[in-house]
Amino acid sequence: MPYKIGKKTKSKGWPILKNEHGAWKVIAHSDGKNKAQASIRARHAGKHNPNW
Repeated sequence: MPYKIGKKTKSKGWPILKNEHGAWKVIAHSDGKNKAQASIRARHAGKHNPNW
């Protein structure tokens, strides 16, 4: 999967990373690890099912 969760930072929380052309880039931040995981699931599902 092209998404993963990074290490928690003190100021912004959990970063959501996306692999673009072999490099991991931060695309968003979430204030909870569960929210970050849900966001990754939603992004992945939305990419594969546009009617979702």
